Amino acid sequence: MNYLSLSIIAAVLLLLNGCAKDYQLSTDFTVPTALSSPAKVGLDVTSTNNIVLSWSGGGPGDGSYVLYEVVFAKKGADLYEPVERIKSDFGAEPKLTLTHATLNAIARKAGIKPGETGEISWSVLTSKGGDVKTTDLKNDVEVTRGDGIDNMPNNLYLYGAGNESNGAEGSLFRKAADGVYIIYSKVAGNGELELKGKIEEEEFGYYLDGTKLMEGVGTMNLAPNTNPYRITVDFNTLSVKTEVISNVRCIWGATYDVIGQLAYVGDGKFVAANSAIRFIDPSKPETNPPGWLSWIEERYYFIAAVNGADKCWGRMDGVSSERPAGGEPLSFYEIGEFSWSQWDHLWKMKGDLNSKRATITINTNKENLMVHEFSNITNL
Repeated sequence: MNYLSLSIIAAVLLLLNGCAKDYQLSTDFTVPTALSSPAKVGLDVTSTNNIVLSWSGGGPGDGSYVLYEVVFAKKGADLYEPVERIKSDFGAEPKLTLTHATLNAIARKAGIKPGETGEISWSVLTSKGGDVKTTDLKNDVEVTRGDGIDNMPNNLYLYGAGNESNGAEGSLFRKAADGVYIIYSKVAGNGELELKGKIEEEEFGYYLDGTKLMEGVGTMNLAPNTNPYRITVDFNTLSVKTEVISNVRCIWGATYDVIGQLAYVGDGKFVAANSAIRFIDPSKPETNPPGWLSWIEERYYFIAAVNGADKCWGRMDGVSSERPAGGEPLSFYEIGEFSWSQWDHLWKMKGDLNSKRATITINTNKENLMVHEFSNITNL
């Protein structure tokens, strides 16, 4: 090996060693030195006011940032086997902003009954680069819960003469979050509905007293409508929200052209049968390509009118917008609701859907997800 080769090797090794040293991840950080929170909170799940937990001191030793997570437990219990853990505001802010409804849910998990007063302890986990540090500090908050419902159902069903099954059987709600249940259903007849929940084999009834959700035998009434309702039952806020859903359509993101107009067919499903699918192609005028388009475009989403206002029913954040190849999990096709923006929350279609006819279906409760699918695929 000649002198020049040895020099080159030495230079490369020196460069690599220098890079390793320059970019070494530092996990030098300290934990908070003081916690701050209200001493007492009277909980009102309908309140729009927030409760703020904050801390100070500690932090990164290199001027970058650390991440925080707040842990909660009933006073006297082990905080590091918490009943709840929540990331701080934006994950890195030295505070956590809670709604009354969220703190009420934490109190319920900590074993504090409706109408009772108890104490919740909280502390902060600090992390950086996968290294997590605890602190000996904790704060206690005395909370008083208002009237509420603690028989939280494992499954919630819609019954009643006004339900689309004519009360013959219950329609299952989708559990969208802890204490939050959603169903899409038509209401007909006398509009009388019943809510029933099951906890293992035990059944509970729920009803509206004015606008407040109560446990017990009773009904609620909705005006019959040719369009389905979205009914959201929130045990955290003791509320029931109803919205009329109409004009559901699948559209191309580039041109807004309708691929399929979906009709509600019952059982929480919207369907557009025999929909013609043609990717937007600049070389094919019949696909209505915009003048600026220089590629074949296959991105799409759904638009639905919710109480008359258009909303985007699109892909969930974090789901790849790349063309699916097959074998994707059901969650790839999960639908979220967003304010409409042309280039956000789009999917790409599978390549073999081009120049085909298909049935487009939105199932609002499939394996506890709201998803869409293409089926009955035939050639144009």
